[in-house]
Amino acid sequence: MTIYYIYCQITCHMLVLYILLGVIALFLLVAALAGTRWHYEQSILIQAPPEKVWPNISSLRAINQWNPWMERDPNVKVTYTDKDGTPGAGFSWDSPVKNVGAGSQTILKVTDHAEVATRVDFFRPFKGTGLANFRIGSENAATRVTWSMKSSMPYPMNIVKVFGGIKRNMGRDFSKGLNKLKGICES
Repeated sequence: MTIYYIYCQITCHMLVLYILLGVIALFLLVAALAGTRWHYEQSILIQAPPEKVWPNISSLRAINQWNPWMERDPNVKVTYTDKDGTPGAGFSWDSPVKNVGAGSQTILKVTDHAEVATRVDFFRPFKGTGLANFRIGSENAATRVTWSMKSSMPYPMNIVKVFGGIKRNMGRDFSKGLNKLKGICES
């Protein structure tokens, strides 16, 4: 009886181990197939002419008036460099708040009354680099503002793509920021 009991225990433990290893292998395979790069884009229609909208996206100081991450820590340390609103200008932030962290953003290109292209370097809580663009265009008597972000996630953290984590989190924050921009421009 005891040998049979020991055999059953070993068999049961081996089965659990094989299942656990299979789940881990599946997790790693799905993460590998998902790829590390991601892109998110969202737009909003603002009932104001482009001339009224452009000053609110043409510089980093202006963007930070509606940037949803800036209001997460009212004591965030912010430093601006060079002539804001021109290529090479940048700002850095530093906050002990986990969802704000530390990083910098640099303007790469400005197409007057059309687009501001930037590079965002995240230092904390996770290191990473992304490209953020802000584009505007006339649409009937209004202005469409499109905010986009391209970046990548390290393997196997990229598994969150499969479960919609990027779309959910970026969507929430982009909506908040774009709606605040809309309120500023339409007032």
